[in-house]
Parts: sequence; structure tokens; C-alpha cells
Amino acid sequence: MILYYDGSLDGFICLLGHAVKEHLPVTAILSSKKPASVALFEQERIIVTDPDWAATVAGGLHKKLGQRFMRELAQAYYSEEKEIEHDLLHLVRRALKSGPGVLGNLADPLINRVASAAQKTGRESHRLLGLLRFRRLIDDSYLACCAPRTNAAPLTGSHFAARFQAMRWVILDEKRQLGIFGTTDGWQLCTDVAIAPELLQHAEENEIATLWRNFYHNISNPDRFNPKLRRQFMPKKEWRYLTEMQPEGASASPSESESESESPSPSMISKQNESR
Repeated sequence: MILYYDGSLDGFICLLGHAVKEHLPVTAILSSKKPASVALFEQERIIVTDPDWAATVAGGLHKKLGQRFMRELAQAYYSEEKEIEHDLLHLVRRALKSGPGVLGNLADPLINRVASAAQKTGRESHRLLGLLRFRRLIDDSYLACCAPRTNAAPLTGSHFAARFQAMRWVILDEKRQLGIFGTTDGWQLCTDVAIAPELLQHAEENEIATLWRNFYHNISNPDRFNPKLRRQFMPKKEWRYLTEMQPEGASASPSESESESESPSPSMISKQNESR
């Protein structure tokens, strides 16, 4: 049986709940946005996303399998590895039967694939916590753009919601057109988000950016400059989003392609706004 879902984490949790509860013989799990060639006698089923049902399933899994298992499940899911949903379904079924201790058996190919996927996303989300640069906009909200290798941005939502409790902020994953919108009431994830061309930053933002660049360059020690080590902690693909890596008088802004120089030039955002 092939199961389709909407591509969201809530949708996948709903899928897990139905597959486990109904003992479905799942052969493949696909996002409804992806085309698939189905065998002549293959059964198909579309799983409808129900946030209440997803919360119930997640609560039950958390109670039986624990916090660590749920964290690894989310990190692996957001890795976007090929067929990771199918692997996670097999893992959940095995863990419900044998207990969450199955995660320790890294010699098992299934466990190893899931652990590697979770580690990949975990590293990316940890890197984002240090590399996201927020710009103040004219309406006193704050915007940070990124394009991580994995879908790690949603994993940073709780961190910034706790840090910016009295602010309105947005983290935009341009690669996936995902937006994390934070307010004083919490945060939410929205899809199909892009930056409007007329978006304006606050009048004081250029001055603040200049102060940050001056601080960054003044604390650097030329005798200890290590380009290879810097690229390890500040990957080159992220430089176009970093205020300190922009020329004087420019603010960090997304670009269509990466610069090959040590100090990439800024470029304007050209994507059209298409938000829900």
C-alpha cells in the first residue's frame, strides 16, 4: 500500500498513527506533491492531516518512547533524506515492540540511517542558532533569511520564541519557502512564503550593521587568521546572509548564487511574494 500525505510533520505523525493502529502493509510513503508511478494492483491511500489527531499520536509516542526518541524522529524527518519516512515508520514499529533502546543498536542498517539523518539535521540547526542574522524592518519586526542544506529551520522556532518573547520576528528559509513567524504568543510555521520586493528595513539598520561589522573586524587577530577553520564554522554558502561579511554600507541580503570571493558582494532579493 502506498500512503500519501501533505508533506508536513503533522501530516506524517497522522500517517504514523494510522499505519500503526490499523497495521497497514505500507510499501511506500510519498508527499502528495510528488508524482508516482503506481503498480497496476497497488493500493493507495491519502492520509488527511488532523492537528488534533497528530497531537494525540505524538503524545502517545512520547509517553511510550521518550523525549530522546521524539527528538531524533523529528530531526531525521527534517533531514529530507530519500525514503526517510518509510525508515521512520519501520523504526517506530520496532521501538513500540522492543522499546526506545533500539536507538543504541547503530550496527543495524535501519538505525544507522535514521541516526545519521538526525545527526545531519541536528548539526545544521545548531549552526543556524549562531549564524542567523536578524534585520530590523520598518514595522519594528525582525527578519532573518537562510537556506540550510536540510529543513532545519523549524527546529530553531522554540529557541527564538523563548529568546524574543516581546518581539515579532520571522525566519525565512528561501530554499523551501518556509517562514517561521514569532509573536508574543508563540510561533507558527507557514509555507509558500517569500519576501515582498517593497519590503523596507528600519532607518537605523544600516548604522547597526556598520557597528556590527566594525566590532567583528576589530576583534579579529590577523596573526591567527585561518580561512579553512572559518569556513568550517561559517560555511561559504551562508556568507551572503551574514552582516559581517558584507561590504561597508551594505546589509546582509539573500542572493541567487554564492560568491566565490572571500568577501561576497550583496545582491537584491528578486523573488515575488506568494504568502498564505
